[in-house]
Amino acid sequence: MANTLWTTPIQGTGKVIRAAAALGGVSLELPTGYEHYVDNKKPEFLSKFPHGKIPALEEADGFKLFEGIAIARYVAGLNPDSGLLGKDLQEATLVDQWIHLTESEVDLYTNLIFQLLRGLITPYNKPIHLAFVERQKRGLKTLNDHLASRTFFVGERITLADIYIATQIRRAVTITFDATLRRQLPHLIRHSETVVNQPQFAGIFEPVEYVDKALQYVPPPKEKETKA
Repeated sequence: MANTLWTTPIQGTGKVIRAAAALGGVSLELPTGYEHYVDNKKPEFLSKFPHGKIPALEEADGFKLFEGIAIARYVAGLNPDSGLLGKDLQEATLVDQWIHLTESEVDLYTNLIFQLLRGLITPYNKPIHLAFVERQKRGLKTLNDHLASRTFFVGERITLADIYIATQIRRAVTITFDATLRRQLPHLIRHSETVVNQPQFAGIFEPVEYVDKALQYVPPPKEKETKA
């Protein structure tokens, strides 16, 4: 039995795990024909992963793990020579620092803004929307400023922090990280393109369409009054 990773082609944390495996020389197989919201609700899946979440990892020796960042960190650590977790404890801690900042200040607000504008969080509230946008911009600026004099976030090689951040930026540029903001924060775009275009990552990161203008709120059409 091979090491199996349950994910979907578009799942961001799944891409992070697959990229970490590719760079670290770790073999992972994706189950053929996996159908999300169907297969992960079946008894055989839930007997292994009780919460039914993906990504989910099952190794050949029976070790099982869920939660994307936990899996990514584990896979990145399987080959210490890859440097994905840094060369020492200090660098490993910095890798965690940048991942957690991006998770809580960029990815979180990308998701909240998307849900608010798509009506998944109701009712729409403009002040909250603007507050989310400003929080995300602050996070993006911190990341961009750090890259002003660096190629990568920690040390001189790609680490798990670079893979995670590049993946989240790839999503943000399709929703909130628009042309105006990209001109203000060019180092993040340079970094993201550098990371995802590594030859080892071929087939993991699909091309994305950069939005010219951030996603905007569109009020739902008013229902026509019915005459008595």
